[in-house]
Amino acid sequence: MLNLDIDPALTVFLLFFHCLIGGIAALIAKQKGRRFNRWLILGLIGGTPIFLTALWIKPLPHKI
Repeated sequence: MLNLDIDPALTVFLLFFHCLIGGIAALIAKQKGRRFNRWLILGLIGGTPIFLTALWIKPLPHKI
């Protein structure tokens, strides 16, 4: 078995940063007309790749 010394403070920081990036991705997607809740779940799971996807997607056309 691997005997790795994992710093709990670093683990908490990385988890927080991952969730922060996911939340920012959800806000960006919401500004582009997407559903916030769906993108928040995706962002909390996917983190950085979902953030990059939110930046890449095009805005939906506005419905009147």
